Amino acid sequence: MPTTEGPGRGDDIGARTRQEPLPAPLAEHGGGASRGLDHVDTSTHDSGRFGRMFPSLPPFLPEPAALEALAASMFPGPALPSTPTAALEPGDNPDLPAGYTYLGQFVDHDVTFDPVSSLQRQNDPSGLRSFRTPRFDLDSLYGSGPTPSPHLYDQTDPVKLLIGRNTGTDQEPLDLPRNHQGRAVVADPRDDIHFILTHLHLAFIGFHNAVVDHLRAQARPPDDLFIEAQRVTRWHYQWVVVHDYLGRLVGADVLDDILGGDRRAHCPELRFYRWEGAPFIPVEFSAAAFRFGHSQVRARYVLNRAGRPVHILMPSLTPDPLEHLGGFRPLPRGFGIEWDLYFAIDGSTPQHSRRIDTKITGPFVQLPVVVDRRRRSLALLNLLRGRALGLPSGQAVAEAMGTSRPDAELGLSGETPLWYWLLREAEVLHEGRRLGPTAGRIVAEVLLGMLAADPASFVHASPTWIPSLPAEEPGRFTMTDLLRFAGAT
Repeated sequence: MPTTEGPGRGDDIGARTRQEPLPAPLAEHGGGASRGLDHVDTSTHDSGRFGRMFPSLPPFLPEPAALEALAASMFPGPALPSTPTAALEPGDNPDLPAGYTYLGQFVDHDVTFDPVSSLQRQNDPSGLRSFRTPRFDLDSLYGSGPTPSPHLYDQTDPVKLLIGRNTGTDQEPLDLPRNHQGRAVVADPRDDIHFILTHLHLAFIGFHNAVVDHLRAQARPPDDLFIEAQRVTRWHYQWVVVHDYLGRLVGADVLDDILGGDRRAHCPELRFYRWEGAPFIPVEFSAAAFRFGHSQVRARYVLNRAGRPVHILMPSLTPDPLEHLGGFRPLPRGFGIEWDLYFAIDGSTPQHSRRIDTKITGPFVQLPVVVDRRRRSLALLNLLRGRALGLPSGQAVAEAMGTSRPDAELGLSGETPLWYWLLREAEVLHEGRRLGPTAGRIVAEVLLGMLAADPASFVHASPTWIPSLPAEEPGRFTMTDLLRFAGAT
């Protein structure tokens, strides 16, 4: 726990633990309850399943009341509105444009999906089956392909992905294909959870379709056009994840250490993420280390220069539909996106991500969902989820990795939940500008390990490959280059 006094602070959270599992399972995401065991699984993991990176570490099980107090301490107070200017607001990360927050969310959706875990009991990770393949294959975009998933493809040109409303004007922005109730017809409905992610999914559709046009212009034979377009799309996306996204979030030192100082060789040295048979998704990654993005979210965003700051989530259960970016509905008029407000494109000054720290913006303190009061706090949901999954403490994981820091240096007293500890590490060691060495190593090893284990990835199939599509700096394909090639800028 933090040592600073405040609501629930100053206590030793490690002194208030209980070892029995939580009662009465309650499923998340509308699914049934998952298989839950009262022990930490140490078995071999099959493909498509969750597991543990540190199976020998004991679970840290603080009292729920202590977690409630810790979650309450993460709310900094009213948030300022975003503005599309160069001015930094308190808590802004000057090193990271806001778009990378949502690229990270897109990546998360691509590799993992757990619709059935319970917050009210301990879960055996080997019983949590991921509904996403643990690889960067854009199955959230492609589904199972044109034949098994024809609803995702343009029937007038079946090698292209389908776009819904496609006038593309300021007043009638591009939109995803939708059913008569306004729900997006996509492989992963989470990619429509808010409009920034809706637009990002659309950008990747546009990128694939532009790759198809590019290959046709090179007289690519039609019989393998889709397969080649899919490969080119996936490999450039994977390159962006490794060299643009990870490079910014974990730092050059961590990335170089894993890749042996030669990033072009793409032969990762994995010290902690190991598997038998096939890769799995570690809960230390999915339920803690890769949840740093929740602290990066701004309370409000500007979609385009004709608009004004609007809430990322619904501010109430009965909102004005033009006052928030909440999804699962058609894009309203005037809600097109200008990507140079989210990424540095042609010298633009984008909005910034928030710093990676132990503060969560206002909208996540009271989520606009009809559940009990305790579950409306995203911080509390994350902490309860870590407890339900039996995650070790942050101190235990750092000790196992050789990256531990004295509690006094981090302003902590006693054992601390892993998710909170990793945020605090980034906050203290790097002023929240990037992940600390513990979280950075976990995130980088898992993402690079998934790529290395996938026979179809460029890291496995062609480690010395470099991007072939046009880039502002040849050989350094970035998210900005991807958006530009997709015609989204």
